[in-house]
Amino acid sequence: MAEKSFGRVIEDRRRELSLTQEMVAKKVGVKANYIGYLERGMRHPSQKVVEKLSTALNLNAQELYLLANPKVRSLLRRAKPSIPTMSMWQRFIRDAAQQKQQGLSRAEQQAMAQLVAAEKATSLTGMMKAVRSLRRGFAK
Repeated sequence: MAEKSFGRVIEDRRRELSLTQEMVAKKVGVKANYIGYLERGMRHPSQKVVEKLSTALNLNAQELYLLANPKVRSLLRRAKPSIPTMSMWQRFIRDAAQQKQQGLSRAEQQAMAQLVAAEKATSLTGMMKAVRSLRRGFAK
């Protein structure tokens, strides 16, 4: 199945939320015709516009950025990750057999889940709270 274009994702999500181009434009701080150009692939958005669109349409900013920047997406696909990505961690956390094979304790499983949740929130404060919670848990 072919991956949707940036413009198609924006348009589909806008329609899904029953928003007009004008409504999205107002939330993003651009003109309505610019939203139309983005949806038709006739303009390339800045990072700031991508961030505002992700907020206005409740979409993942990183995924939207990669859709808007196919060259970056292509480079990332060819690169071999040197450290585990969050999606790798999430798959690991859901894979009970792999956890058993690695001999993870229940506390370690919970710790990993907290770290992934904090990373998903992309909040430094959330990450710090998770680390503090883990330290308290391991101190017992």
